[in-house]
Amino acid sequence: MSGLDVFFFLWAASLIFFMKAGFIALEIGQFSHRNAAYHCVLKLVDLFAVFLGYLVVGYGISYGFEYIMPLITGTFDAELGAWWMKMAVFAAAAVTIITGGVAERIKILPYFIGALLVGGILYPIVEHLVWGGGFASLGISFADYAGSGAVHLFGGLVGLAAAWALGPRLRKYINGVPQALPGHNIPIAVLGAFILAFGWYGFNIGSASGVGDGLELVQVAIATTMALAGGIAGGALSSRNDPLYTANGMCAGLVAVCSGVNIFTPIGALVVGLLAGLQQPYTYRFIEEKLKIDDVCAIGPVHAMSGFIGVICAGIPFLLRDPSATSFVGQAIGAIVIALIALIGGVIIYKGLDLTIGLRVSEKAEKEGLDEGVLQVRAYSEMD
Repeated sequence: MSGLDVFFFLWAASLIFFMKAGFIALEIGQFSHRNAAYHCVLKLVDLFAVFLGYLVVGYGISYGFEYIMPLITGTFDAELGAWWMKMAVFAAAAVTIITGGVAERIKILPYFIGALLVGGILYPIVEHLVWGGGFASLGISFADYAGSGAVHLFGGLVGLAAAWALGPRLRKYINGVPQALPGHNIPIAVLGAFILAFGWYGFNIGSASGVGDGLELVQVAIATTMALAGGIAGGALSSRNDPLYTANGMCAGLVAVCSGVNIFTPIGALVVGLLAGLQQPYTYRFIEEKLKIDDVCAIGPVHAMSGFIGVICAGIPFLLRDPSATSFVGQAIGAIVIALIALIGGVIIYKGLDLTIGLRVSEKAEKEGLDEGVLQVRAYSEMD
């Protein structure tokens, strides 16, 4: 690997890492200010958990255990180190999606253990299937260039499984009817979406195997841009210009384009983003009203469903520059396998934690707000 390619990987990893700031802003803006500082702690904790688990176990599950000792002892070469950095922040992105479903009510210790298990074991199983040769060895033709399935479908469904195990917030359902619990800062949530969109160029462009001749990078960048635009349009249209749905629509479009971002035509990417943005309110209402899952930050529509749409669309020939590039059947099989691993694994991990050490904060702390009720701090000193 050339020095330029190493720099390219580290540049991409840096942008993806910075997406954490976008996740924090987007999520805390969507719920009570009394839980904002606590949520920041969760976001910091999952970085520690994922990087530890992915270093000592996860990368080995994904790509081979012969790489673990060089990583632990620091005797790796530039290529291995660069690959680990890039794939570690992918793992961190998959795991941090979970907080959007469990916000305002999960305890820190079980959240840490869950992040450690998901980032160190469960996610690497999916990563091995998608990028480590697992599906190919089974004869399944599956394309997921930048992780619509491996990162977003997976992370969204694990997060929904965790939210189900945790149960809804105290004020969310009254006589079985879901109640609106408005966020405290829409502008900071929208700012978070823009930070995520900025980092997404590293997420998608950085999924190339190197700098190459540059054409692939430009194709990916244009498809990313068009999906972003389609997601905004879809979110605005389906929600009548609601700012959160429109901002989340931008993210949904970016989620959906990841799978085939290297092969979608610009118009194909626009269509994929539009579909992802349009489905949001309908998917959210289904999760909230039919499944009775309290999906605080809409990870179901933004990540799980948009990821599924992206994986499937990457198998639809008329959306692609090369209609023979992928297999629709392979894409569908891959999506189903990833979904089953995420749901079954997520239920086992988070229901297991609930039955052993307990997932949920006390009712008193939840009513008071977790900033003061648990941390004894206030995120905003001037607010009640």
